[in-house]
Amino acid sequence: MELPDVVVPRLNTSTALGQALVSMFKSIEVELMLEGAASGAVKVIVFGGCAVHLYTHHRVSTDVDAEIYCANIQDKLRLRTLLAEFPEQFFDQQSGRVMELNYDLQYSTGFGPLHEDYWERSLPLEEFPDESALHLRIAAPIDIAISKLGRATDQDIGDIMALLRAGFIVTTEFRRLALQAIDMYVGNKEPPRSILTNILHDYLDTEVDEAF
Repeated sequence: MELPDVVVPRLNTSTALGQALVSMFKSIEVELMLEGAASGAVKVIVFGGCAVHLYTHHRVSTDVDAEIYCANIQDKLRLRTLLAEFPEQFFDQQSGRVMELNYDLQYSTGFGPLHEDYWERSLPLEEFPDESALHLRIAAPIDIAISKLGRATDQDIGDIMALLRAGFIVTTEFRRLALQAIDMYVGNKEPPRSILTNILHDYLDTEVDEAF
């Protein structure tokens, strides 16, 4: 069963975590400007809990899972090191604690399935306009969900469910694109297929029950 009325996803960086994420990458933008880098010289796409937070605010994350694209590997390594060296502090109202946002040097998009068209679906952050040397994009909800089928921890499944409940993902499209991504996945394909089936079954059952 498909549920109607997909919601157009929007990014909200007004929270403390959202502002910390913007600030972290603004420091890199300034560095690139001082070096005279051309517009779009560096492109970054964010996945993981931070990306989910910008769409749903359902939880706070302290790790930035991102992929950097630039002209050469040395620049990429340098930027990753800079990001990791200077974490951003922010105040989490829910817990009443000061938290630290860290760039995750261990993250790789290869940790889970990823559809080949993920960049085209990603959303740009308006804080980094076209003329900026740094273009910062946030993976689309459907691509975040697909990427989380690899590890599929309880937190990952919770994030996928939050994106589904927000109405950002059409379930038939999720199944179609996820299966395409899993077919290209380097690793055991059966676990992510089973996880996908279970998530869609649980989500659709819950939504139908709540409708009556």
